Amino acid sequence: MRPNRETIEMLEIDSSALLAAATDLARVHQIFSGIGEARDQTLIPSSVEMMLPPLESFEEQAKILGASLAVIASQRLRVALSEEPCRLTVGVSTQRLHEVESRFADHLIEIKMLALTSQDAVLLQSADELIEIEGFSVAFPSAAFEVEEASKCIAMGRHTASVFHSMRMLEIAIKALAKRLGIEDPTKPAEKNWAFILNSIRKRIDELWPPKGRVSESEGAAFEAMYAHLDAI
Repeated sequence: MRPNRETIEMLEIDSSALLAAATDLARVHQIFSGIGEARDQTLIPSSVEMMLPPLESFEEQAKILGASLAVIASQRLRVALSEEPCRLTVGVSTQRLHEVESRFADHLIEIKMLALTSQDAVLLQSADELIEIEGFSVAFPSAAFEVEEASKCIAMGRHTASVFHSMRMLEIAIKALAKRLGIEDPTKPAEKNWAFILNSIRKRIDELWPPKGRVSESEGAAFEAMYAHLDAI
């Protein structure tokens, strides 16, 4: 059964969190490599004190990445290390750390990571940033969604899908313009198309601002320009 594409969302992986999490695990490994005790000996307090900070840092980064099982495994290890006195041996601690790494690796295997260049990454910005109009997403949330989705599709090389979202955005703009001019939504199926609505917009503009008396830089001229842009698409 094919997945419902409408419910699939793109997961953004924080690359800095991924690097930090891997670095934290490497630090714990480095601490183990410097331990002189035998595998069956209990960890000494100084070794425990060095392990706790990188484990805690790893959990913070793993949470950002959504690796919940790795976080749980790390917390379990950290709680055991924090007991007074610590009863974990070097061997058991190493085994617990491998469990954390295994859970983290399982999470990374389950997801598919796609990298974008710095030039394409800017296309994942918010609608306000993309069109450089602050407050646009608040004033026009539906249009803002289509702007962001169209931009994401360009970044992912899905240009046909980008056109689809762009047309949806223009449809919202046409309806908003019609509403501003006091044009009621068409009720007949045959009238629910761009050509009919744009024709109604042109007629309404001519009614409110007759062409003969329309002067440049007036409100009527501004609406005429909007209509011309939409009609040209």
